[in-house]
Order: sequence, then structure tokens, then C-alpha cells
Amino acid sequence: MNEDLRKKIEQMVKEVSFLRGVVITKSVDVELMIGAIITNYFALSNKHSDFSTMVLSDPYFSFGLKINILKKILNKINWSSYDGFKEDLQRIDTLRNRFAHAHMFGFEGDLAYPAGEKPLKVKKAKEMYDEFIPIWLKVFEELDNVFWQIIDKPKPVKKFG
Repeated sequence: MNEDLRKKIEQMVKEVSFLRGVVITKSVDVELMIGAIITNYFALSNKHSDFSTMVLSDPYFSFGLKINILKKILNKINWSSYDGFKEDLQRIDTLRNRFAHAHMFGFEGDLAYPAGEKPLKVKKAKEMYDEFIPIWLKVFEELDNVFWQIIDKPKPVKKFG
């Protein structure tokens, strides 16, 4: 392999790895916030109860399951989110899974992932990252609002980004 190609591949791997790390880290932040909402909704006294440590931390208690429970909590408390909030939650989960499980394809920062009937779909990591970040900002701010409502305390002033 010639030196220029090797350097190009190395740079692309670094860039995609960075984007992957940001998306997964911010997805973990969303998952932790959802976990805090679930814990505070169900566990009234000890927030670090067996419920939190044995249930929410169990590897089979997936991000998708946490999203489904959050949706039920939002319905139960009659929370009115922005239009598309629940779809945005699902989109974060989808994009997180793509970044976590897709493999790099080619030399231009593409990720290849399963897509239904089609064997593999290929999309630029940067395009998926650029889609993820504004969704994450809206969702995380909305989750923060839900959290402060659930614990019934005034929300401190802060901005995300």
C-alpha cells in the first residue's frame, strides 16, 4: 500500500472514530437521563435503590425498553412534548446503533449497516453525525424538563450544547 493511501485511511479511521465516540457518548447521556426519570418516577425514597442498580443497570434493560417506558410515563403524567419528540428518541436510538455496530466501508468515511431487506446500506458517518447532533440537543433539553417536572423541583437555568 502506498504511503498516501495509508495516511488517508488512517485519517479517515480517526475521523469516523471521533464521530462514533461523540454519538455514542451523547446517546449514553440520553439513556442516563431517561434512567433518572424512570427511577424518580417509580422510586420515591432511595434513588439508588435495588430498582436502580438491579433493574436499570441490567444489560438486558435496553435503551429501546427505557424509551418505551419513558413514553408510558409521559402519557401517564400528560406531558406535552414538542411535535416529533418520540420519533426523535427513536432516531437517536437508530443512529446510536448504526454508529455502534456499523463497519467502516471504503476510504471516504462511510459506514455500512444492515437495512431491512437490503443486505447493507452505506452512508457517510459525517452525514449521520450532522443529523444526530441537533436531534440530541432538542431531546436532551426536553428530557431535562421532564426530569425537573418528575422530581417536582424548580429547574436551574442552563443551556445544553
